[in-house]
Amino acid sequence: MQTTEIKREANHLFKSLAPVWALGTAIEDVVLRDLAKVVQVCGRSHGALTAHQLLAYLVVFALVKHDRDKLNVALRLWDFGQERARYEKETLQILLEFTKNSQDDELLLPSLLRQLDRDKGSDLLSPTVIAVSRFAQVIIRSDEQVTIPEIEALSAIWQSLHTYRSLEAAEQKLLTQLAGAVPPAAPSPEALEQVIAELNDLVGMDNIKESIQTLTNFLKVQQVRSQRGLAKTPVSLHMVFMGAPGTGKTTVARLMGRIYKSLGFLAKGHLIETDRPGMVAGYVGQTAKKTDDLINSALDGVLFIDEAYSLVPAESGNDFGREAIEVLLKRMEDYRDRLVVIVAGYSDEMTAFIESNPGLKSRFNRYFYFNDYAPTELATIFDKLCSKNNFNLTPEAAQKLQILLEELYQNRDRTFGNARLVRNLFEKTIERQANRIAGIASLTDEILTTLMPEDLPSVAAVTPARRHHSGGAEARESEDSVSNLS
Repeated sequence: MQTTEIKREANHLFKSLAPVWALGTAIEDVVLRDLAKVVQVCGRSHGALTAHQLLAYLVVFALVKHDRDKLNVALRLWDFGQERARYEKETLQILLEFTKNSQDDELLLPSLLRQLDRDKGSDLLSPTVIAVSRFAQVIIRSDEQVTIPEIEALSAIWQSLHTYRSLEAAEQKLLTQLAGAVPPAAPSPEALEQVIAELNDLVGMDNIKESIQTLTNFLKVQQVRSQRGLAKTPVSLHMVFMGAPGTGKTTVARLMGRIYKSLGFLAKGHLIETDRPGMVAGYVGQTAKKTDDLINSALDGVLFIDEAYSLVPAESGNDFGREAIEVLLKRMEDYRDRLVVIVAGYSDEMTAFIESNPGLKSRFNRYFYFNDYAPTELATIFDKLCSKNNFNLTPEAAQKLQILLEELYQNRDRTFGNARLVRNLFEKTIERQANRIAGIASLTDEILTTLMPEDLPSVAAVTPARRHHSGGAEARESEDSVSNLS
């Protein structure tokens, strides 16, 4: 790979992270430290850091720090070999300086941006993950060969970019500082028709689409009646989403916020996601404040509470979850024109949850049932993942995929992951494809993008818990930006 391409990709990464740099200098060292770790992981897979990998890091560093001297080194001297050894050493020292106090390859940026997105309704995490993943792939391929250790390194980097942890005190302080730099959401001229078109483009969910269209028509009529001075029929915008994981609940909740905004019922329409740990504290007096702060962040938008039934666990006694519910109910009344709450979870548990409190039953009277995806719908979601990531199934692979999905669907139980299961299947498929093609000397675009039948894993590989008959619930999958994942 030419050094010009390396420089171009480093510059592309810098430009892709423009919204992150806009948060101010406080974020710069976090990004540069995480990128240094990514480069080190790539270097270890090769045996040592290569000149191209150091060059890529130097370009990003120089652009971030506005260091014209180092940028000139990268842009002018590298290709000609002038004092290359010295500049490689200097770059290595910069890289090591950022990671000298780190004991592992854990990345901080994903956790920071994920929390920031949840608190502020921003969209920083997904573009950042995509840009850093692309950067890692480019510097891995810089020597025109991809080995098994390098494939494993890319897999480790991908995993790190999708691993989130609780922030420590100093990191929480940094998060607060960054949150102050996120500009308020600008009013969007988005048309209702555009949002409805996105809803209709989702795979399956015909009953959900029909119900939302009916609700939308009703709200449009209420809007016209209000404009003409006629009495409006009281309507609750709060919702209960019932269904298994991976059936599109979060995706639809996000669209509902945009629909309410387009209709003028919400000023912002942003989505704040949470669950029991996000609302309940560990000791007396803190749950109310924690829940109150969360609700404040959701005002003029949608508060989405996943697995809401866990706020009222069985045999709970004086569990703090009940305190969170009381605060929630009061604020729903105080801000009935500024807050929409959507609670979600398994159907049976959500029914019991709503019945557990008269206040919940009176405020939530709009129910949406999310069914498991049929095998053909699961295959369509797999095709979307392929298209998004530049992969193509051969006809034989597509046939094998359909058979595999049929078997998974027919043997599904309560832990069936739906779209999340498909994403897990997709990830294992591209890992197997990488192992298959790693030894090929000259990798063409066709080889890199084609998925063969042998790349698809077995049913047992996708559902190991089922293979061992453990009966335990599968671990929840990490978030993903692909539609139909929730």
